[in-house]
Amino acid sequence: MKFEFPRRVSQVAVATAMTFALGTAAVAENHVIQAKGVKFDPMFLYIQPGDTVSFERMPSHNVETLDPMVPEGQEKIMSELGDNITVTFDTVGIVSYKCTPHWGNRMGGFIVVGEPENPGEIIDSYMAVTEEQKEYLPARGLLKKLRVDMEKNGMIGAPES
Repeated sequence: MKFEFPRRVSQVAVATAMTFALGTAAVAENHVIQAKGVKFDPMFLYIQPGDTVSFERMPSHNVETLDPMVPEGQEKIMSELGDNITVTFDTVGIVSYKCTPHWGNRMGGFIVVGEPENPGEIIDSYMAVTEEQKEYLPARGLLKKLRVDMEKNGMIGAPES
């Protein structure tokens, strides 16, 4: 006597096997950054390549990347004032962004994608940009805070005394 699985059972078995196989691969996550007053919360976000970030509660704000402070290959961002947006980050590195109307209040932040190689050097290069191009001067204080946060998270060694 030959036993055959009903067609529906076979479909369920294949679907279960595919779900298990796909489930073991990394699954992209969605993270949220909210505008609160003239600050982004969180100011520093650590994500993995392929994750998305939704910028919410943006009625009088926008999101614009600071072009010289974005890893090569990462799509630049320039949203319209008041738009909530979602962006995918595929490139490992440190992405800087600001709210253009509130940049004088230092309304900006950083998204650290993956584990960038030499993050301290990246921050140093971004600091050099703030010295060369004065329109990026508000980023200096944010970069100092980012360095401290990355040290706290073990991504950068503490400076030697």
